[in-house]
Amino acid sequence: MYIYCIDMPRKPDSRDWMILFALTIFWGTAFLFNELALRSFPPAVVVALRTSIALITVLAALRFSGSRLPPPGRGWAAIGAVATLGTILPFNLVAWAQQHIDSSLTAVLMAIMPLYVITLSHYFVPGQRLNAFRMVGFVLGFGGVFLVIGPDLKSLGTSNVELWAMLAALAAALSYAAGSVFARRMGEQDPLSLSSGTLLVSALCTGAFALPDVNAIQWPAALESVAAIAVLGMIATALSTVLFFRLVQGPGPAFLSIVNYLVPAWAVLVGAIILSEPLSGAVLGGLALILTGIAVSEAGQWLAKIVGMRRTARALASAMATSEKA
Repeated sequence: MYIYCIDMPRKPDSRDWMILFALTIFWGTAFLFNELALRSFPPAVVVALRTSIALITVLAALRFSGSRLPPPGRGWAAIGAVATLGTILPFNLVAWAQQHIDSSLTAVLMAIMPLYVITLSHYFVPGQRLNAFRMVGFVLGFGGVFLVIGPDLKSLGTSNVELWAMLAALAAALSYAAGSVFARRMGEQDPLSLSSGTLLVSALCTGAFALPDVNAIQWPAALESVAAIAVLGMIATALSTVLFFRLVQGPGPAFLSIVNYLVPAWAVLVGAIILSEPLSGAVLGGLALILTGIAVSEAGQWLAKIVGMRRTARALASAMATSEKA
């Protein structure tokens, strides 16, 4: 039975940080593997194969672990919402975008996700209130986005496919953010069971969407494209989905969003070294502004904690002094 509750995020421990760094590598490298997979497969087929391989992988782990799929009931409506927001929409948006823009540029634009999370968490996650620091961080972050896409905005409404690809990457980041916050609202559940349910819905939906594009596959498919889809399915989707739910239900979506400090930097590094992707000053400047905005937003959270600790210490000292006088 699914219980819809909102627990306060717990303090992250060393294992949470290790998982966070693992997700950095998995998600940061996914842009590279997407690029390789798209050389032989159309975007919808890449997403369908990726989610299907991930589903098979997670179901095998489910069988060996003794866990089960989520039970029938209304809980599947929430699972469907998480699958749509956290997998189906963003996977398709990113795959389509990477047909027209570099993997590193896609990663830079999606670095805005933590600021989306912070804003959504203000309304949906207890203890995650907006403050002046977070608002300033939001403005800085979107200043970075404008620096990257600003020159192309004048062609909005035209056939500038690169601009639409950049906007698709931004929409994918918003979808990921909404998915992580929604998953947090589902309460504490078995990450493997929840992952299997989410991937089951995702694989069925993306498989149906991909059917019209099967004839567009370039045969024989390049070995690197096939290998890339296998890695995307087993590592960047199956394993990452389980780890994602572990973090979002533990330390919470705000802690998970820290991964976006590291993912774009890792993706840019991998894209430059392996794919020889060029990096413009606008892209690097935009990334710097986005990460600065995230840092300012997080600084407000840490400052609030420090102020709260000092107030608690003063109150305790005052209470002890009063007790001694009595």
